[in-house]
Amino acid sequence: MTTRSAITLAVVLATSGLTAAGLIAWSGSGGPAAGGGPATVAGNVLRCGSVVDPTGYEQGPLTTNLAVAFLTELGLTGGTRDIPSGRPTSADTSTLDTMAVELMGYSGSRLSDDAEAFAVAELNYNPGGPVDTSYARPLDTDILALQRDCPDGMRLGAQWRQL
Repeated sequence: MTTRSAITLAVVLATSGLTAAGLIAWSGSGGPAAGGGPATVAGNVLRCGSVVDPTGYEQGPLTTNLAVAFLTELGLTGGTRDIPSGRPTSADTSTLDTMAVELMGYSGSRLSDDAEAFAVAELNYNPGGPVDTSYARPLDTDILALQRDCPDGMRLGAQWRQL
């Protein structure tokens, strides 16, 4: 599955109130085929220290703080100028796509809600074709919300830029 397809699937599931994990849990525990109702799925709460990709990202697992650091660094290296103009670099697009996929599917906290809003704005900004600059401001606003939620990640991204 391509990154863009994964983002689309996750956004469709999220807007219908499901996550992939919730859909699997529901179908495997008395869903319609078994004649039962949906199972209660515990919220998958996103925290700043949550590991969102255990397989690793560069030198270790990707945490929410690291995702916010990458988004912060993107903004400090020209993304702030390139994204609203509709000319993101391929590196900017790759960072946005990757972080959107990694941060979706969580619930139960303001950070989870802000991460989902970021993923939706990112999908609408660059839906696999021409960039829709009308989503640049919501995308920027959602990145700022993630920085507010995880200030250590924001500081780390700023430190990377200074190195």
